[in-house]
Amino acid sequence: MEAYPYKEIARGRVGRYEIELGELSTDTGPSPYSIVHMRPFACCVAFVEGRLAMVKQFRYSVSSWQLELPAGGIEDGEQPSAAAVRELREETGLVAREVFDLGMVYCSVGSTDEECHLFAMSCEKELVATNPDRGEQTELVLLTRKQIERMMDDGSLVYPPLYVAWVKLQRMGMLEELLWADPMSFGKHMA
Repeated sequence: MEAYPYKEIARGRVGRYEIELGELSTDTGPSPYSIVHMRPFACCVAFVEGRLAMVKQFRYSVSSWQLELPAGGIEDGEQPSAAAVRELREETGLVAREVFDLGMVYCSVGSTDEECHLFAMSCEKELVATNPDRGEQTELVLLTRKQIERMMDDGSLVYPPLYVAWVKLQRMGMLEELLWADPMSFGKHMA
């Protein structure tokens, strides 16, 4: 199967997004298509003494408070891992002790090219001052495995990067270690 030919018709910036309007040449005629270009972001799967660090944040796009992993945009010239460590500290006050790359995933390939760079982290239990971006209200929430899995099962936890990271950590044999074992042994599977 071959992809339909695509041509860009217009492009413009709206806030932090770049919107591209285009057209597909399909077998039945032209079909409009749009793409939202977004800055890549880093996402922290951070563990503190066997608990997963999440942030509670109001999301105007869905008009509700959401539980999310600490995350944020990667600045020009910034390494994704450095962005993850920075965002973790800014949003939660947690300081990463060890950082391991879990890879990159696309969040919504039907409409955007946004890349999510996932990082697993073990953290110091002491908090430092947070420094959220203007307009950002975050509250640190530490969840046990039982709480996370209950929320996954009942549908109240709807943050896709968490599901991807959870599966990756399980498949790598690291999830049990991060949730139950000595935090200083974190990463022995990464060698």
